Amino acid sequence: MADLNIFGLKRKHRAATADLARLNREMAIKMIMLASETGEIEPLIDAVKALRRTEEIYSPENTPIENAEIQKKLGDVLLGIGKAENNRQAFEYAIIAYRGAITLASLLGAENLRRAARQNYKQALNYTGQGNKRPSVSLMGAA
Repeated sequence: MADLNIFGLKRKHRAATADLARLNREMAIKMIMLASETGEIEPLIDAVKALRRTEEIYSPENTPIENAEIQKKLGDVLLGIGKAENNRQAFEYAIIAYRGAITLASLLGAENLRRAARQNYKQALNYTGQGNKRPSVSLMGAA
C-alpha cells in the first residue's frame, strides 16, 4: 500500500514540475512580448532568468526543443540591443541565453541550433571583451 502511495506522489511531483517549467517558459514569452511593446530591456532579462529556472526543472529526457529555440532567439534580441545601444548588460544576458540554448541543443542533439547559438555566443563574448582569450605567440614560448 505504501509503495502505491509513493508512486502516486512521484507522479504528482513530475506533473507539478512539468507545469512549473511550462509556466516559466510562458512567462518568458510574455516578458519578450512586453519588451517588444515597451522597448525596455528589463523584461528580456527577466525572460532569461525565467528560462534558466526552467532548465533547472527539466531533465534531458523531457526538455522541449522550444526552450532552446526561445533562448537562442532571446539571445539574438539581446545581442541586437547590445550592438545598437552599446549596452553591456544586454550582451551579458545574451551570453547567458546562448549558454542555455547551447546546452539544451547539445542535450537534444539539435546540432544546427547549437552551432548557430555558439556562433552568436562567441560574438557576444567578443563584444564584452571575453572572446578569444588565448595567449599570444610571444607568451606561449616564455617559461
